[in-house]
Amino acid sequence: MLLSATLSILGVTTGALAARVAALQVILIPVSVVSLGVAHYLAYRRAGPGQRRQRVVLWTATALSISFWLVPAMVR
Repeated sequence: MLLSATLSILGVTTGALAARVAALQVILIPVSVVSLGVAHYLAYRRAGPGQRRQRVVLWTATALSISFWLVPAMVR
């Protein structure tokens, strides 16, 4: 019973936070695009042998960002 009450409070809080952040989406998406662009430039400007893991993490972050950008468009 305590777990269900805790999860319901957490769900309401998360929903309220998501509604507030949705208004900032117009600003946050271009900022993240620029940040990912700079990260890709820095990762690929000189190819070193130890940068494979960095590139994998970068491409994973890029894929997650694109999916987060597309989800609100698909939900509407």
